[in-house]
Amino acid sequence: MIQTHEPATIAQISEQDLRRQIDRFISRALVDDDFARLLLDDPTVVLEDRGCPPQQYRSLRTIKATNLLDFARQAELLFWSVDPVSDAEEDQPQLAAAAL
Repeated sequence: MIQTHEPATIAQISEQDLRRQIDRFISRALVDDDFARLLLDDPTVVLEDRGCPPQQYRSLRTIKATNLLDFARQAELLFWSVDPVSDAEEDQPQLAAAAL
């Protein structure tokens, strides 16, 4: 079976951007305790006043973590595990490992 790659939709691009942003924010939180507290208190800070689909905003609001490892695991479940595209495996950083 020949697989064709359809152009990414706006929603897919938005998800990829959000995953990159989450990755950057977790990295920053590892070295900045004040930022880590902000991220844990309000995960929507990841959006940085960007327009995003309401579903992403609601999904981020469901993250209730007490530490960065827990935050990374929850974010990974929400935003990395739902992408059925086979190429997505290349785009999935190990957030939980990074938060150790």
